[in-house]
Amino acid sequence: MSDGGAGSPREFGVGPPRGGDTLGATRHTARGSMDKHVEMTRELRWARGWILGVGAVMLGFNLVSLYVVNGALLPDDVKARAATYVLGIFLFFLAMWLLAGRRPVLACVLALLGFWALSVYITVQDGSSILQGIMMKVLFTLALIRGIVNANRAEQLKRELAQLFS
Repeated sequence: MSDGGAGSPREFGVGPPRGGDTLGATRHTARGSMDKHVEMTRELRWARGWILGVGAVMLGFNLVSLYVVNGALLPDDVKARAATYVLGIFLFFLAMWLLAGRRPVLACVLALLGFWALSVYITVQDGSSILQGIMMKVLFTLALIRGIVNANRAEQLKRELAQLFS
């Protein structure tokens, strides 16, 4: 083997770096993969947080509306049935949060579609509700879109890490 001249494996990027510092190259690769792993974990945590945050805020607002704002106006059986629906909606977001641990993009997209399916359903049932809470609808939509962006980045980093270690 030659000393790095023309036609040597080193010229084509094969072999240890000049000076024989294979440990330094390994450290650099390990540090880079660790940084990607930390970033992937952070992006995944953010994606999951957006899903759970939207579900928790919806749960809170709906329960306050149901029991505090309209509590005296509604019969107990209506409140109980409505609370069951509200908890069911929260359980959907909780399920999407759990799914996001394995399939973050899918979970964020399903959470966004579920949110808008619910909004459309409520609007069809009561046309006057189309503008009610429009600011919250926009904020929830933006939060879930941000979750999709975070999830995409997490999956991209996961693929990069897989390539690094394959």
